[in-house]
Amino acid sequence: MNIQPHRDEEAVTESGAVEVPKQVNQFSDLSPEVSSVLGHALSRTLEMLQQHNLASAEDCSQVANKVQSRWQLGQGADPIMSLARLRAGGGDMLDASVEMISSKLSGSLPFAPARVPFAARLIPPTTLYENHPEIHVICKLMLVPIAFAEDLDVIGIASINSYFADTIITHIKENIKNKTGVQPIMHNIRLDYLGWAKMCQKHFRQDV
Repeated sequence: MNIQPHRDEEAVTESGAVEVPKQVNQFSDLSPEVSSVLGHALSRTLEMLQQHNLASAEDCSQVANKVQSRWQLGQGADPIMSLARLRAGGGDMLDASVEMISSKLSGSLPFAPARVPFAARLIPPTTLYENHPEIHVICKLMLVPIAFAEDLDVIGIASINSYFADTIITHIKENIKNKTGVQPIMHNIRLDYLGWAKMCQKHFRQDV
């Protein structure tokens, strides 16, 4: 994936919040709309991490750099995973760290997503990915698999990051409605670390 150089850096405001450009690392082969979705999702997650005292401004700056660096390479990345690695490294505490951050963030949404341990067993919606390549690219970069899709009428989005999933839900609803006229019913599903890792490997052939 070819990437245009991007010179903007995250800035720490006087309040200590990390500012992330709304249009993150413009990909030469992706639309500005896709870059905007990535930037909005990352900015929103970092804001919530700080608001709920799960990360400092310095932590968020490091996480943002890590996530955007992987996106520049065309690889998937998630700020919760990056923060957990920053805290726990790659040791035995990684799973617990991801779960703690994930559960606290999801609980801050108006309707907390249900945690579904068996979601990783579901078959990837290959047809949806093939018919909507832009959706597939966004899901791959944000490591947010589509857990199920029933003829576009009912779609389930799965992630450890409920804010990433929530952002993708908005994009998918608009994308599918504009292309097909169908207004899908969307479900936000929260995954545990192991289930998420298995789904990302199955859907995107990528380790987390």
